[in-house]
Amino acid sequence: MKILTAMVLMAAVLQPVSALGETEWMGGARQWSVGFESDGPQPYCRLRWDSEIGKTMEFRQSANETFWLVAKNSWDIPADTKTEVTLTDRQVTKVVAAEFFDKNTLRLWPIGSKGSAGLKKIIKNSFAGTPDVQLTFAGDEGDWTLPLSRVDQLYPTFSQCLKRLEAGEKAKEDSATSKPF
Repeated sequence: MKILTAMVLMAAVLQPVSALGETEWMGGARQWSVGFESDGPQPYCRLRWDSEIGKTMEFRQSANETFWLVAKNSWDIPADTKTEVTLTDRQVTKVVAAEFFDKNTLRLWPIGSKGSAGLKKIIKNSFAGTPDVQLTFAGDEGDWTLPLSRVDQLYPTFSQCLKRLEAGEKAKEDSATSKPF
């Protein structure tokens, strides 16, 4: 009985995760997740792939900007790093600019780099059956295969997230009406 009482008290005291400004994960499938992030100067939608072995790739789309981030837990990237990453699918090979985002993360196609305006199109096309993309890094990092062919079933969830962005909606807090059980 004491344990049950303690659990009820803890639940009453703790705020829901989304109320703390963290990502509200809306759905996921086959190593891909869609989330709505309201923390920071402007909210954005996240389309995130997690290899489950320390590698992640994420598209972030806000009302004003789109990011493509590639991260690995073991990287220690020096600030101000600028490099290139080669992207290869079935038909095209393209060399794109990449730069430091944080110590574990590169931002592909930074603002103002050639082709950066096409990121929204890449996201949109990934839901239409885009083939997997191979990323080849400068240096000794091995190639990565980004499984874009697995993301198509998350289109309705990502579309719902974008509609929330357009409406200027904040992340929903859990309540008796949003989660009655």
